Amino acid sequence: MDTFGPVLKDIRNSMGLSQAGLAGELDSTQRHLSFLETGRSRPSPGFVSRICRVLDLSIAQRINLYEAAGFHSPYRRRNLRSDEIMQALDTIEMRVLRNWPFPALVLDFEWNVLRANSAFDQIFAPFLSATNTAANLLEVILSPAFVGLVQNWDEAASIMYYRLQRTAQHSPRVADIFAQGRARGLFDHVEQDAVGRQDIPVFVPVELKLPEGPTMQFTSMLGQLASCQDALIEGLEIELMVPLDEGSEMAMRSMLAPSP
Repeated sequence: MDTFGPVLKDIRNSMGLSQAGLAGELDSTQRHLSFLETGRSRPSPGFVSRICRVLDLSIAQRINLYEAAGFHSPYRRRNLRSDEIMQALDTIEMRVLRNWPFPALVLDFEWNVLRANSAFDQIFAPFLSATNTAANLLEVILSPAFVGLVQNWDEAASIMYYRLQRTAQHSPRVADIFAQGRARGLFDHVEQDAVGRQDIPVFVPVELKLPEGPTMQFTSMLGQLASCQDALIEGLEIELMVPLDEGSEMAMRSMLAPSP
């Protein structure tokens, strides 16, 4: 079965390109692109490589395009438990997470926690154990125990809402968790607030009031490794939690300080 045409068309549409527009990017013709998408022509390995390079496709997209064209992909599909992936995760943990003074973790695209530093474990351990699914951050954040501690949930929900919308399109598990959250009314205010607000702040902090502890304001930085050539590693997110004011930083450092 010829799958190259549909895969190429899907990539083109996702980038908002017409056949003529993509042909111009590739120094080709609309006729050639039309023939490729309808299966009347087959691409050469060099042309597939040019598509990947010119459009700066993700590793996952490159793998799909090579395989759809019937060519050997230079990019391997590694298993999450493979030695190479484990070594890459170990490197992120040792070189990034352990050097961040606040909670930090590595998430896969379904929000499963693959690695975390001790600061994350110290602050979030009670919520992780309360959910019976210790490895999934999304289920922790949307759990009643955690939501009840977020002092500005209606504002903070907007931080997650649009991230979840995007992820839910590709993950049935996230789509199910998202649907459960919406059914509980956790995101009722997001869409109407986005329309009615006139002044959107630079940061929308999460205001978390820990049991018998301080209220802390924080946000997150999300990052990825720039030089990775593996679809699994490329799809991971490194999340670094950042206190947004001096009081929150002092409170967090105090909680994380070793006992005398």
